[in-house]
Amino acid sequence: MDRMVLEAQTRPAMTKGKRNQLRNDNKVPAVLYGRGEDNLPLAVDGRTLRQVLITGGSNVLVDLAVKAKGKKTRQETVMFKEIQRDILYQESILHVDFIRISMTDKIEVSVHLNFIGEPVGAVAGGVLSMVNREVSVKCLPGDIPEQFDLDISGLNIGDSISVESLVLEEDIELITPLDTTLAQVLAPIAEEVIEPAAEELEEGEEAVSEEATEETQATEKETKE
Repeated sequence: MDRMVLEAQTRPAMTKGKRNQLRNDNKVPAVLYGRGEDNLPLAVDGRTLRQVLITGGSNVLVDLAVKAKGKKTRQETVMFKEIQRDILYQESILHVDFIRISMTDKIEVSVHLNFIGEPVGAVAGGVLSMVNREVSVKCLPGDIPEQFDLDISGLNIGDSISVESLVLEEDIELITPLDTTLAQVLAPIAEEVIEPAAEELEEGEEAVSEEATEETQATEKETKE
């Protein structure tokens, strides 16, 4: 997996107002965790951060250059632990957590699934349902796949495909259970024509008949008078 370089500046603990001011300056508040060291509050350039995520994705390995006032810049090998985005504007990143990693220790990550092809069942009128769009694996940081390709073109109506169909490298351990369904083709939902029940129909007809009879009787009475 490719590695990206990102610069970060240490910062003091901040109030909500100070963090908002930091974002207004196109900086993103961040915290670095892990490996028995103290948590380190940081600030990273928002534009560079977005470019790293666009280019490498959320599982990218990052060489984080941490700058502190009066101290020598130090390099940290990290990954994204959590990315908080604005609810309305997903491209706006509000906060990130980095986790320190070792290139010799396996870690658990979620890998995106890339579904390939159009199922024959969908062509025949079935409905394709993507049940899961990622799976969890455990591997060395340098072995993390960008995605898993999964051919679903052979699925017919009523068919499904599960985790056991994935082909993984020997050094990658699967965490998601093998019987977990990833995609399936459902039968089309037939439109039901709702007809009134026989009893309701008969009651309605009787009510109309009684109403008509009363009107007829009233008319005859007026004629006689």
